[in-house]
Amino acid sequence: MTPTAVAALAILALTYIGVAAGRIPGLRLDRAGIAFLGGAAMIALGPLSLEEALRAIDFDTIALLLGMMIVVAHLKVSGAFRGLGGLAIEHAHAPLVLLVTVTALAGILSAFLVNDAICLVMTPIVMQVVRALGRNPLPYLVATATASNCGSVATITGNPQ
Repeated sequence: MTPTAVAALAILALTYIGVAAGRIPGLRLDRAGIAFLGGAAMIALGPLSLEEALRAIDFDTIALLLGMMIVVAHLKVSGAFRGLGGLAIEHAHAPLVLLVTVTALAGILSAFLVNDAICLVMTPIVMQVVRALGRNPLPYLVATATASNCGSVATITGNPQ
């Protein structure tokens, strides 16, 4: 194995560990910062040239994801998601009805918006609803994550997990 290949493997492993841990002790970086640091290290240490790195970026997808995140942020600020949570509290008094409602809502929203953003936006709303109704949040949070991934499977913004 060449030194460049060893460096690339080490950078990849350290980046994945940092992203999985969520932070690197001693550094004030979030997951995005850790990923950026890993990419910069790949270029700085030579496994990847700047030109190769730039060619690997699909700017159309980045622009689409950015636009979807902006739409979701505006929907959140406008109170649309809180309104949907309020409707769920009003109409879903039985645990099964609430579970089906949360699942359908997460699946349908993630078919049109970015599923990661739907999970991030819906989690606090689901927590508020289940706490207000005195229910265990775990089944509803699992349903949110699962339905979000299922709803986005056929879209360009979907991801493969």
